[in-house]
Amino acid sequence: MNLGLAAAFGNSQRRDIEFMKAAAQRVEELGFDSLWFPEHVVFFPASDYQSEYPYSEDGSPPWGEEMGVYDPLLAIAVAAQVTKTLRFSTSVLILPQRPALLTAKEVLTLDHICQGRFEFGVGSGWSKEEYEALGVPFEKRGKRFDEYILAIKAAWTQDRAKFDGEFVKFENVVLLPKPYTPGGPPFLIGGDSEAAMRRSATIGDGWYGWWAKYELAPHLEKLRAELRKAGRENDPNYRLKLGIPYGGTPDDLHKKIEEARREGVKEFVMALPFSSKSLDRDLEVWAQAAGVSNKAAA
Repeated sequence: MNLGLAAAFGNSQRRDIEFMKAAAQRVEELGFDSLWFPEHVVFFPASDYQSEYPYSEDGSPPWGEEMGVYDPLLAIAVAAQVTKTLRFSTSVLILPQRPALLTAKEVLTLDHICQGRFEFGVGSGWSKEEYEALGVPFEKRGKRFDEYILAIKAAWTQDRAKFDGEFVKFENVVLLPKPYTPGGPPFLIGGDSEAAMRRSATIGDGWYGWWAKYELAPHLEKLRAELRKAGRENDPNYRLKLGIPYGGTPDDLHKKIEEARREGVKEFVMALPFSSKSLDRDLEVWAQAAGVSNKAAA
């Protein structure tokens, strides 16, 4: 099972671009497989949200009155230039908020910059407030999401691309260069709803859940049921990824990793705290707890 880290950058003056580059290099040196970048175009004070955040007990978002992150596509492009083997993903980019063809061009460009070290984590989002600020209807975002995935794949793979949907329509489109990765970077569908699991099984290349408040085994059985319906239960190319927001001890982390491994997770992505003041020490502690230090030494 591969092991990755999810981390926010740009959310304080200390966690700037230079810190991000240093963190990416150290994450790679220690033997982690991947680094995942969250995305929201805009935030609001936590008290202003009427929409419910899906991963907290009371529906409140886990930040205060001010929050911000770098655009993940641009940040990953920078991090890729100072690493050699580390893979990257968005955790996750809210795809229906962005124009489909513009996103297709940006992501294929990033795919070339990373030379194939990028997987495209995407989700439909939960914040109506963010959609409204961006001028995109919150309603029917699931159907828009499906169309965007299919339209982007068409633009990446067809010489004269055509797509005819409710939200995306184009024909005879030339989008060059084609992605560095044949067919384009894989789409990892983020989200723990039945709709997200179904989407991942039918039009996605994998699933990226967020293990925040559920028992893992029965939750993954829901995903496997969708994969069986889609005839993909034994698909060797399907990518089962799982993220976790973690605030426990290093000893407890090891137990979570082993549970994920037993359940067949292919990549376990941990949102672990590491300070700008003690970057090396913090990452070394987590690497040892996760077992990646031994892997790096080997």
